Amino acid sequence: MIPGSRALRRLTRDARGVWVFSITLGSLPLALGSLPLRAQDTLTLAGAQSAAVAADPRGRQVTLLREQSGLRLTSLEAERRPQLALGAAAFHQSDVTAITLAIPGASPPRPPRDRWSASVDLEQVLYDGGAVGRRSAVERARMAEAIAGVDAARWRLRAEVNAAFFQAYLLQERSAELALLLGDLDARLRETRARVANGAALPRDTAALLAERLKVAQGRADAQAARRAALAVLARATDRRLGDDIVLPLPDLGALVRDAMAADPAQMRARPEFAQWQRTRDRLDREAVAATLENRPRVALFGQAGYGRPGLNQLRPDATEFWIAGIRASWRPFTWRTADRSADALRLQRTIVATEERAFADGLARAIESDRADLERLTQSLGTDDQVVALRAVIEAQARRQLDEGVITAAQYLEARTDVAEARLDRQRHAAELAQAQARLLTTLGIPLP
Repeated sequence: MIPGSRALRRLTRDARGVWVFSITLGSLPLALGSLPLRAQDTLTLAGAQSAAVAADPRGRQVTLLREQSGLRLTSLEAERRPQLALGAAAFHQSDVTAITLAIPGASPPRPPRDRWSASVDLEQVLYDGGAVGRRSAVERARMAEAIAGVDAARWRLRAEVNAAFFQAYLLQERSAELALLLGDLDARLRETRARVANGAALPRDTAALLAERLKVAQGRADAQAARRAALAVLARATDRRLGDDIVLPLPDLGALVRDAMAADPAQMRARPEFAQWQRTRDRLDREAVAATLENRPRVALFGQAGYGRPGLNQLRPDATEFWIAGIRASWRPFTWRTADRSADALRLQRTIVATEERAFADGLARAIESDRADLERLTQSLGTDDQVVALRAVIEAQARRQLDEGVITAAQYLEARTDVAEARLDRQRHAAELAQAQARLLTTLGIPLP
């Protein structure tokens, strides 16, 4: 060490978020070194959001919904194929049709009262009025609506990640600032003890510094404990193991926010909820069309083959085989407008969905206005914070020199040093709140982080 100089140790962090330790001799602008303590893992806000969405178990629902809809569509398509049915019946009737004419030399046949039959029925639809096609369209629209609902639910997970991330970030910065303060207090404590030993300072100065150090150490321990709790929430959301050495860098979202603010928020429909409501309208439209098809005629081929007693010849007393084939048509021309009322009810539901969408859009507009005000306020606060930090640093440097010269007591110096630490913490808090407001604005608008 250069004779007559003092070593000023500082713990800072570079642009990559790596903590570095530097030593400066006296007031000379000489840095002996800046070495990274060790490589540390980094988790960005965008990475945390992506990990949380990927870890959400609802992600499997998309595949399951497609498989489920595929099974339903296959069942609907099967209705176009020939339908085969087996039937059997046995019964006894109290009377039968009989021939009462007296024929000389002949006895008229008398049908049996015990009857039974077994048959195979076959039906092939020729025309169903488009019912199967419309029901298939409704099923596909219902699947798209359900998938859009899953996307909307998973998007809302980003807001939870934002809250946990910035809480952990603030505690991280508070812990780092208190660690820096502890380093300065240790240096002052060593110097004061040496001065007390030489009779240049009073023992109360050492006691004041030691008491402040204990207070700062306790505050840092509390911040670290709270940070671990916030990281535990973030780890559970992202399904990642986050150690105490994880670094959470502050995201730079200024350019993305400026682009978003330049656009008209009323025209932005990036939120997945808007896609969900569009899918709901599509589904209701298809259901309304399908409801109007209930009155259309239905034409089908049919056939029946069987064996029974009696067969088609009712006067034949023994069992015999039989068959019948033909074409069948059915039509309900009057349904008392039930189909029209069903379609009208679906159209009213579509209007209800539109009101829900409008209310959601209005809520987003109000949230955006609130975020705009926060962005303006915090941007101005950061400018003021920079000035306050610079002024407090000047006062602290002067107080440090006065302490070295014995002009002021350690308690007076601690007041100036504490003011610097509080000013830096205020700036870090405002910077984190600004980034959080920016992230909240982008999440509100439905814009994913890069």
